[in-house]
Parts: sequence; C-alpha cells; structure tokens
Amino acid sequence: MLFKKMLRDIKENKMQFIAIFLMSFITLFAFAGIGSEVQGLQDNLNSYYNETNMADAYVFGNDFNESVVNDFKNLSSTTGVETQFVVKSDADLENDPIVMLHFLEKNNISKYYPVEGGHIDFSDEDGIWLDARFAEAKNLTVGDNISLSFNGITINKTIRGLGYSPDYVYEQPENGLISDFKYQGFGYLSDKAYPGSEIPHNKLLLTTNLNTHDYYDDTREMLEDKGYDDIIDGASYMPREDSSSDDQIQDEIKQHIVLAVMFPIIFVVVALLILLTTMTRIVNRQRTQIGTLKAIGFEDRPLILHYLSYGFYLTLIGSVLGIIIGHKTIPYIFVDTMKSYYTLPCWDPGFSINFIIVAILIVLGSVLCSYFAVASIIRESPSATLKAKPPKISKIGFIENTRIWNKLGFNLRWNIRDISRNKLRSVIALLGIIGCTVLLISAFGMHDGVNDLKTWKYDDINHYETQLVLQDNISQSQIDSIIDEVNGTPIMTKTIQIKANDIKMTQILTVHDKSPLITPTDKNRHEMTLPKDGISISQKTAELFGLKVGDEIEWHLYGNETWMNSTVEAIYGDPSVQGITITSDCAEKNNISFKPTEIVTKEDITGNLDGVGSFNSHKDLTESWDKLTKTANLLIIILVIFAIALAVVVLYSLGLLGFTEVERDMATLKVLGFQLKDLRKLFMTQYLGISIVGFLLGVPMGYYVLDAIRSNTDVFYYPTNYSLTTIAISFVITIIVSAIVNLLLANNLKNIDMVEALKKERE
Repeated sequence: MLFKKMLRDIKENKMQFIAIFLMSFITLFAFAGIGSEVQGLQDNLNSYYNETNMADAYVFGNDFNESVVNDFKNLSSTTGVETQFVVKSDADLENDPIVMLHFLEKNNISKYYPVEGGHIDFSDEDGIWLDARFAEAKNLTVGDNISLSFNGITINKTIRGLGYSPDYVYEQPENGLISDFKYQGFGYLSDKAYPGSEIPHNKLLLTTNLNTHDYYDDTREMLEDKGYDDIIDGASYMPREDSSSDDQIQDEIKQHIVLAVMFPIIFVVVALLILLTTMTRIVNRQRTQIGTLKAIGFEDRPLILHYLSYGFYLTLIGSVLGIIIGHKTIPYIFVDTMKSYYTLPCWDPGFSINFIIVAILIVLGSVLCSYFAVASIIRESPSATLKAKPPKISKIGFIENTRIWNKLGFNLRWNIRDISRNKLRSVIALLGIIGCTVLLISAFGMHDGVNDLKTWKYDDINHYETQLVLQDNISQSQIDSIIDEVNGTPIMTKTIQIKANDIKMTQILTVHDKSPLITPTDKNRHEMTLPKDGISISQKTAELFGLKVGDEIEWHLYGNETWMNSTVEAIYGDPSVQGITITSDCAEKNNISFKPTEIVTKEDITGNLDGVGSFNSHKDLTESWDKLTKTANLLIIILVIFAIALAVVVLYSLGLLGFTEVERDMATLKVLGFQLKDLRKLFMTQYLGISIVGFLLGVPMGYYVLDAIRSNTDVFYYPTNYSLTTIAISFVITIIVSAIVNLLLANNLKNIDMVEALKKERE
C-alpha cells in the first residue's frame, strides 16, 4: 500500500524528483569522473614508480668513484645506489634532435621499462635502448642504426629495444614549452658501450628509508665526515619531487583535484535543499492522508520510513549511476591530451573510496532532509493531522512599511510577497544561480588567464622573433660570433635550489642584461626595471616562499653545493618561468660564470649556425603554448556544461514547484481579468530577478575559486582576475538559461483549470 502511494506521489511530483535524481547524478558524475581521471593518473604513476623502483633522490657531480659509491651505500638510511654517466648527444637525424644518453652498469633503480625488444643487455657493446616516443616520432624501429655525437665523439649503435623511463614521465622540453619528440629523446646503453676505458660517472641514483630532506642531511654529514670537500662543492642533491618530471605531473594532479572537489560542494547543497523543499510540500499536502493512515492503525515508524524512502532511493540510484557512468566516460576525454604531455605505460581510470563517501553523505543528507520535513507532522495526533494546515500568514515586511512600497508596481509587490512566503524555495533558486555563476566565472576566468599569459609572455615581456638554443659544448668565440651575426641578446638559464622560511624548492636562475628584446614587468603587467647589482625574484616564487622585498634568501646552483645569501631587491611577474633573475655583472660577483644557454634576436633565423642546437620562432613558441593549454580548455568546456545543467535543473524544478504553489493565485488573477501576457510577466519577473541577484553574488565568489585553482600550481603564475567580457558572457548565459526555462514554465499558465485551481487550499 505504502509502496504504491510512493509511486503515485513520485508521479505527481515527477519534475521535482527528477531534479533530485539529476542533482545527485550530476554531482557524482562530475566528482567521480574528474576524480577517476586524477586518481587514475596518481595510481598509474605510483604503480609505475613502484614497478621500476623509482629513485628517491639524485646526486649530480663530475666523477663518482667506487669509494664514494660505497660510502653512500654504507649509510644506514640508504637502501640502494647506482651510478650513471649521463650526457647530452646530437643524433644524426632530421632536425638534429637531442638524445640524453645514460651509460650504466646495472639498472635496478629507475628501471628502464621495455615496450619492444626486451630489457637492457649489460654485456652488449653495440646496442642502445631508445625512448619509444622519440623512436615513433622519427620512424625508428628495433634493428635500425643510429649515429650519436657528444664531447667530440661519434658513436654508431643498433637499436635493441624501445621503452619508457620513470625519470622521463615528463621530458623537459628542449624546444618550446612542451615536449616535442621530434627534437628530443633519451637512450640507455651498457657501460661497455662507452667509447673509452674510464667512464666519468656523473649521476647517482639513490633510494632511502627516510624522507628526502632528512636524507639530504644524512648524506651531507657523511660527506663532511669523510672529507669529500670536492664533492660537496662540485655536486648537487636533488630529491625526486624537485625533478622536472615528477614536479610537473604532480603539479597537474593538484590542479585537477581542486576542480574535482568543487562539484560536490555546489551540487550537494542545492540537491539536498531541493529535496527538503519538495518533501515539505508533499507532506504538507498529505496531512489528511497521514492522519487517515494513523487513524486506521499505522504506527509512526513505518510512516517515517515511508517518507524517508523517497529521497533515499532517488539519491542512491542517482549517485550509483553517477559514479559508474562518470568513472567510465570523463577520464577518457582527457587521455589523448594528457598522453601528449606525459609518458606512462598505463592510463586506466582510478577509483577512490571518496566517491562512495560522497555518495553516502548525499544519501544520508537526503534521509535527514526527508526526516525534517515529516517529523513534526508525524508527532501530531491523528485528530490534529486530519485538520487542514492553517494558511501561511503573510507578515508585513520591512519594505512594506516604507514609502517605497506604494511607489512599486503590482508586479514587484506580488513577487516580493511571494518570495517572503516561500523563502526556502527562493534561497535554493538563488544558491543554484550562484553555483552556476561560480562555475561559469571559473571556466571563462581560466580561459582569460590562459590567453592573457600567452600575450603577457610573448608580447609584453619578450619581443624577439627567434630563440636560438645553444649546444652545451659551444665555445665563447662561437657565442660572440653568433651574437654579432644575429644582433642578439645572450641569456643563461640554470637550475637552482632556493631556501627561505623553512621551504626548499627547485627553481630557475635566469641571467641576462637589459635589452629591448626583454621587458620585465610586475605582477600587473606594468613595465619595470630590475636592479643591476641585486637579485629579483618572480611573483610566484615570492608567494610560494612568503617573501617580500628586503627579505633574505639562500640559493645555490645545481652542481655547486655552496649556498649564497642574498637580499630580494625586486619582485617581477612571469607567467611560466619561476625563480631568480640577475644581470651578468651580478652573476660574476656571485662567482657564477656567465655562459649563455640561448640567444634571442629580432631577426628571423632559419639557417644553420655553428654551435646552435635548435631554433624557436615566435610562432613556434605561441603554438607550443596553445598545445600546453589543451587540458585547461577541456576543463573549461566541462565547467560550462555543468554550470548550464545546474541552472536548468534548479530553475525548472523549483519553477515548477513554485508554479503549483501559486496556481490558485494565478487562477484568481485570471478571474479578476488579468491577461495571459500579464501573468507570464508576473511569473517570469521573480526568477529573472533571483537570477540577477544570484549572478551578482556569484561573481565575487568565483574569484575565490579561481584563486584556489591558481594557487595550486608551482609552475605557472597568473593573477586572479577576469575581464568585463567574461562577466558579460557569464551574465548573458545565466539570463538566457533563466529566461528560456521560465518561458517554458510560463506556458503552463494557459492550461490552468480555474475551477480546480480555486478549489485547492492555499499552501
């Protein structure tokens, strides 16, 4: 009996219950969908690291002999040590790509992951195991020969296998902003393949049972005790999390987590409030039925469970379907784009217990809302419940006691009183529009940020036409010759480590003198002049370390463990390169040899220049930026779709609920002579007004969401702001959606049965 009653109630209030189902479905669809992509990325990365025994830390130097290796190995905190000789080589292929060669005696740490051709054979003097993605870009296969040159030596090797490496999940680009495997790759070779008798092992791969910062202190103490002053001064320690590969992909994961968390907060609150409103209305309309059921012997417990089941089943089914469908769809939208940036052997979506926890919270929340709606009536005696509920008393509001009230038209007065009688429904509609606005502002604000960064980077700051990336072994005379020939500006970039306020992080040192080709700007993109003799830090670095002008920092070059103390003289803004910028004079004062790594010029250079490894034109760099922002654009599209879905579901369900609540009033007005167009205007004014107020409240809230997204990246910096165009587009979308939904609802006015409507009790 009660089950049939539930089905009948759901049919009579189908749009409200569909809205509840959709809100729970969309919540888990978005949360589990984006969450599966993020969780899958993290799980696949962790699995890959575990399977390949990823190094916890690296030490870079000139030549680590067997004695040093044994001393590292004998540390109780060390669980594994391996040596490699790593050198950058030029491949004799189209575009002269750079191949990072690794000569190794064994490979138990950061193990090569074979895709084709099997594992490394350490007795093979003629073989090379090549980066599979580089080989694909260059149409190379197992059995092909490849010629490579480094340090004046040319070697010819046969490709024995193709594969991946956990040290190259993200390959630091040699050209542009993202990896392009036509220009770069890596190769693994046996020590026996090295063309010489003594291999200068310059890299240690370490695993430890301590966290990497404590392990650094342990290794430093050991080196000091052993008297390895030359290693301390000439080597550098890098924890895994500071490597460009791991840092980049972890940064990506952090940004996606922010978006995954946004959806439950917005959608769950609105879904539960819609449920509370709907259940309150159903229960109030069924007072007589409840009284009758109690009078014929039904106890309170089965009646309470009956009404609790409405929200329970709808949110349970919606949540379960949302998890399943979201898990099976959204992660695959991102796969192709993510594969273009990162290299992993597996891209399966992941699953988190948080999906189930959020679903349980929604279901429990629906049960609580249903209980609040029914509890007060169930407690009443059957005789009291059989009586009709007294109509709401319309209290005189503050505005009705002012002179303004008499100057308002009938339309506004009617809607103000209707809102005051149905505050909860109005608040839910307002929250729905605020949520819609926040999502739209976040989406278009991200789009503004992405486009602004490109303009900021390649128009406001950099004014060169060509970037010439220099080879490592280039001589100073060659550099001077290129500068004169292209009328260029030399720039040096080096990896550094910065320490301040108990934070230690890897960043970039940029060295260049004042040039018309490079215009430093502050965080607001206003031109500024950097100090000639002091150091300047980027705005993002200042935020990460909590620094301001006048603060002290410590820093050192990788390859030199001597820490330098400096005072921050200025803070500049840069969208993509974070760290320290100094002049060549300042570099010399800090005992840093200024050897350019690139030269920028206003000229369009396309020919070969001796000592130049590659060329990047302005067009190449901007196209590289566009490729970099593909994932951001996908997220923007998803945010817009869910924003519109939220607005449609909330406005339509609540508008339909509101229509049934004022149907008697509308019938009365029709009897009094109001035309259909007048009633439509009356009906639409309220929700359009709520939409406008909700939009105005949502705009500043969107700022904080954007700021949360921005603050979760250590690599890129963009101010938290959005243009008037973004606000205007978001407003137009919100109002258009609201207007369309309300027009659909207003069409119901012509179908009002005035006789039946006037018989209804006022709710």
